[in-house]
This record gives sequence, structure tokens and C-alpha cells, in this order.
Amino acid sequence: MLTDYPKAIVTKDGTSVLLRPVTEYDEKELNRFFSEIPMNEQWFLRHKLDEPETLHRWIERLDYSRILPIIAEREDDRKIIANLRLHLHEAPCILHVGHLRVMVHPAYRSQKVGSWMILDCIKTAMDMGLEKLIAEFVSGVEDAAINAAIKLDFKHEGVLTDYIKDQNGIYHDLIIMVRNLSSDWSDF
Repeated sequence: MLTDYPKAIVTKDGTSVLLRPVTEYDEKELNRFFSEIPMNEQWFLRHKLDEPETLHRWIERLDYSRILPIIAEREDDRKIIANLRLHLHEAPCILHVGHLRVMVHPAYRSQKVGSWMILDCIKTAMDMGLEKLIAEFVSGVEDAAINAAIKLDFKHEGVLTDYIKDQNGIYHDLIIMVRNLSSDWSDF
């Protein structure tokens, strides 16, 4: 599975980018990446990876069998421009399901980096034998990511109304989207 990395992609503006798993050597650059995510978006992170101590603990505990973290880095200077995490489960009843989370640097959101990463995650999940990918998005905050997921055949599965509360006390809906996977590429 990880022998397929690094993978080269090209952004919409022609920037050469590599996709690869996170390693312990990425901590400093990941600190920079998460510090450049706007505060109003950091609020919605499930783990406070924008805090160096939290990120350090996460890096120390890297376990690809539980979370497969993939980064997109510019090939010329190794600057991380996106992060995707595929969360895997140990419970037998949901071994077939993966949860996807993605964060793209604001300067690269119109460059299709997130779409490339989600497409790569779909292939990786299929190679791992997963049958479903679940992605959760905050309505009104991650609308571009929702649109990218729709283009990659994720379907609206549900909405948790007023589930998320931002730093100003405003409630947002949590959009749950699912992509059913087959064992081959016949559904594309």
C-alpha cells in the first residue's frame, strides 16, 4: 500500500506536488502548515494539531494501521500545502469503513489539491479492501470540500443539524457524506 508513494501530481497552476505519508521528520513543516490555517477553521479541527505540543504527541504516536496521514508537499521546497488523514477502525463491525479528513492550505484551495488527495485516498482505501469512505464537513465553512467530494461520487448520507458550534457560539450543520467503494475501478 505505502510502496506506491511518493506520488506526483500537478496543481491547476502547474505546481509540481508530491503526495506521501507523514513521517516524524515532518513535524516542523506540519507546525508551519497548521499555523497558517485561519483561526476560524482551526476551531473545527477534531484534534488541536495547530498546537505544537498536540502535534508532537500525534507525530510520536504515528500508527499507519490506525490513521494513514498523507501530505501534499511542493516538490521545489518541500512546503506542505495539504494534509489528509484516513482513519481506520479496529472494531470488527466497521473494519470495512474508513473516515476521511482533509485540510488544504488556503492558498491552494482553488488548485484541485484536495480533489487529487481524495481521489488518491479512494484508490488507497480500495487497495486496503475498504468498502466505504465517510467524510464529514461543516456546512458554511467547508463548502468547497463538499463540492469536491460530490464530484468524486460522495453522496449526502445525512445532516446533523446545529451539531457544531463555532468560537462565536454560532451553530453549523455537520454534513455526512459517504462514498461506496468497489473492488475495482468499474464505478468510475
